[in-house]
Amino acid sequence: MLENIVKYIGIFVVIIVIAVSILKKRAKQTAYKAEMMKPIVVRKMGFYEKYIKRVLDIICASCAIICFSPLYIIIAILVKTKLGSPVLFTQDRPGLIAEDGKENIFKMYKFRTMTNATDKDGNLLPDDIRMTKFGKWLRNTSLDELPEAFNILNGTMSVIGPRPQLVRDLVFMSKEERKRHTVKPGLSGLAQVKGRNAISWEEKFKWDLQYVENISFFQDIRIIMLTIKTAIFKHEGITQDNMETAEDLGVYLLKNGRVTEKDFVVKNKKAQVIIGQQKNIGVVTDRYSVLMSVYANENAEYFEKAINSMVMQTLPPDEIVLVEDGPLNEDLYSVIRRFKVKYPRLITSVVNEKNMGLGIALQKGLIVARNELIARMDTDDIANKERCEKQLNYLNANLDCSIVGGQIAEFIDVPNNIVGKREVPLSDKEIKKFMRRRCPFNHMTVMFRKTEVLKAGNYQDWYWNEDYFLWIRMALENEKFANLADVLVNVRTSRDLYQRRGGIKYFVSERKIQKLMLEEKMIGYFRYSINVIERAILQVFMPNWLRSIVFKCFARKREK
Repeated sequence: MLENIVKYIGIFVVIIVIAVSILKKRAKQTAYKAEMMKPIVVRKMGFYEKYIKRVLDIICASCAIICFSPLYIIIAILVKTKLGSPVLFTQDRPGLIAEDGKENIFKMYKFRTMTNATDKDGNLLPDDIRMTKFGKWLRNTSLDELPEAFNILNGTMSVIGPRPQLVRDLVFMSKEERKRHTVKPGLSGLAQVKGRNAISWEEKFKWDLQYVENISFFQDIRIIMLTIKTAIFKHEGITQDNMETAEDLGVYLLKNGRVTEKDFVVKNKKAQVIIGQQKNIGVVTDRYSVLMSVYANENAEYFEKAINSMVMQTLPPDEIVLVEDGPLNEDLYSVIRRFKVKYPRLITSVVNEKNMGLGIALQKGLIVARNELIARMDTDDIANKERCEKQLNYLNANLDCSIVGGQIAEFIDVPNNIVGKREVPLSDKEIKKFMRRRCPFNHMTVMFRKTEVLKAGNYQDWYWNEDYFLWIRMALENEKFANLADVLVNVRTSRDLYQRRGGIKYFVSERKIQKLMLEEKMIGYFRYSINVIERAILQVFMPNWLRSIVFKCFARKREK
């Protein structure tokens, strides 16, 4: 009898050892490091945590899987029947920090609790719509977390420890708060038995850090007993303010004024990049927003053609952010209404009660835009059909590039009446060299990454030079630039356009740009002096008719 018991225990141990080995190897293949995070100090583990805790984890997880195996099968069948495939839901979560002080990102397993229901555009519906009664029951009973036993076996989690949060929560944590990652994340933890999702983020971190400072066998046993009482019998703290999922840390901090809107966007982009490191895919996407600003003096016919040229792209946008910069005329309102009726989900309106100028208008519009990639467009130009597809292809192939622009062809009256071209340099090096003399982009052609523009301070009010001022600030942030050799936009011009590019106000704006570059050591005193003298002659002292000739001969490539 005793021999048989020993024999079966031996077989059980061998099976568990083999299973743990296989699962651990698989976990290493799918795990990756949060390279973008700054390192934190690695904590020295005690005897219990280093030698005993892992053995107890394996024993508990193995016993749970064996004892509850019928339950696993039943739940899997119900999930498949009621919610569809896949039965298991996997999500990247930050785990234990490595020796270099950076978190390892692992795949956490759960039974799915939501459907994959989408709207007509293929976007997932809100959580409360996708969450079924069965899904709520799974969460309320914590049965959705049963597959995490396999995370415990593969060594990415422990039975007890701080609950693993989302990667997008990780980027908002302070170094002090990240100390919770100096222990393995747990199936349950001190914060869970103290209120789970019903307590504030500050309280969660307080309990997590208290656990880290007092890890012991008896504390783990106490938390296990409290978990059974809280989660199974009382169902406390499963949801937060009746929301189906807990509020993200970033959203919480933004709502409470603890982070700026700019930091919120930048850090969420950082989380996307961390997750993308596993496949080295960065932020590859075919979604983009178009950013336009319209004011009362615009021509409604030209405005309609400009919007239509973006709608008819070979790869069309899924959003056009249209800033109404002050009250418009009825013809312009009529154009906007027609597009909203024809494309009800396309136009996102931003309304300024009074005219604020292009810089402020674009600043407000950019904040509202929902996509990371933004295509700028003016309200009287016509984009070539393949413009945005070419730019998307370039940005997706060059993830380190923040802006890609292109060449423009200028026309009078009709698009085929080309009278000139403005050619700008192509490579990052050439662009930044050219920037020391003139604006290196054709503004109406650029497509850029929203995060990088916000990081540089967004658009700002700067008479006639809102774009040039922004590119300079982005260059100071060491962003990478590019222009395509293709003509991307046909730009509407007139015979008196160049004559109007003068005057004291225009010169003062240009001189301030030059002074900024001098102060930031982008140019020296010699280049500064040459640039200011050239602009003084061209914009202040030169008569309008002569300025027009100079622009056409030296600033544009004339068509024969």
